[in-house]
Amino acid sequence: MAGSINLLTATISELQARLSNSSVTSKQLVTLYTDQIAKNNGYLKAVIAVAPEELLAKAAAELDDERSNGQVRGPLHGIPILIKDNIDTHPELGLPTTCGSLALVGSKPKKNAAVIERLIAAGAIILGKANLSALYTIKPTLKIVSQAGIIPVTPEADMAGPMAKSVLDLAIVLDAIVDPSKTTIPEGGYQSAVTGEWGDIRIGFVEPEQWLFPHKIVKYEKEASDQMAREWKAAHEKLATVVKVVKPVTLLSPDEATECGKKDINDAFFARMKILLEEYFASVEGAKVRTLEELIKFNEDHAEQELPASADNQAGLIRALNAKMSDEEYHALLDFARDRCGRRGIDKVLEENDVDIILGPGDGPLFSISGTAGYPVASLPLGYLDFNGRPFGMQIIAKAHQEALLIQAQSAWEATFPKRQPPPLDEIIRH
Repeated sequence: MAGSINLLTATISELQARLSNSSVTSKQLVTLYTDQIAKNNGYLKAVIAVAPEELLAKAAAELDDERSNGQVRGPLHGIPILIKDNIDTHPELGLPTTCGSLALVGSKPKKNAAVIERLIAAGAIILGKANLSALYTIKPTLKIVSQAGIIPVTPEADMAGPMAKSVLDLAIVLDAIVDPSKTTIPEGGYQSAVTGEWGDIRIGFVEPEQWLFPHKIVKYEKEASDQMAREWKAAHEKLATVVKVVKPVTLLSPDEATECGKKDINDAFFARMKILLEEYFASVEGAKVRTLEELIKFNEDHAEQELPASADNQAGLIRALNAKMSDEEYHALLDFARDRCGRRGIDKVLEENDVDIILGPGDGPLFSISGTAGYPVASLPLGYLDFNGRPFGMQIIAKAHQEALLIQAQSAWEATFPKRQPPPLDEIIRH
């Protein structure tokens, strides 16, 4: 029965099996998910907006009709999904696109983002907009997923990617959104890489204690730090029993990557952010601001809502407003950073140590090295803090266009370590 589905654990493939044997319909799934959101979102505030009930019912009914007529578009057919609120959706989907900003409430994109068109074509139902994290994620190689229609920071670092409960779900969505003309997708799609086996994958790991966020970014709690250190060490030891090669490697640090901040690629990103944001504001109807100066002033005028105590500054926007850099300086910095973190960074470590992926703590800046290089990065869930229940894990990086390798490693990790545990929502809300 539809009511017996555990929405906190159900995966795309499990839901697709239920849809295929007619034990549930897409229309029923939509109702189950919207009821779940209504029940818990008042406390969690994870979902920014849900599409109108009548639009969701219409989309679900059409997909149910296609299924009953023998037409199934693929593994996403009739599956409700949430998307991040920086991704454009045309008003006909009944959802706002605000990037969490009051200044963009009421703005109307003229068309769906390219990634939305791909998801709809694959049969997904766009349930709502969210800003949230999940235990399996992958950020693909730069530019193999179209960023058209996504509120920009920089086209040289923005990389849209999926978040999911399982690695197979992750691969299914990646198959739907990656542009095959921009990379080489394995025969059978990324789903074919979900083998659950390490095979010949060789792992190099960085020293976790050297790759943690500084205390100015993440508040230090000895109990939490000690637990993560213990479980990271245990994970390394367990991997050594199932993987052919697990060895320590040394990767350049963020300071080395930027020559102690003298050549920081973020300086280039901030130098172009004003232009990109204003181009986006001009592309939508109904935005309350049209320039970066207007956005900063709007936030100041609505400080109670836009600059609350927990996020009471807009230093990044102000930095972008004042950033100056010539085209020559911009491209020179970009080329230096790509080469330093890519060819002379990640590639060099992988090749010299004869390993395929680099493993590091999730609570650290390893992703900044891969992001600067434009290379893919993926998450690996590991445990839950005794301190406050927060999940923690690890991350892996590889060379450019190695998404299938990372997917295989994630699926092998999924088979090696304990299953993801759904959040105890009733207990969380009660407390």
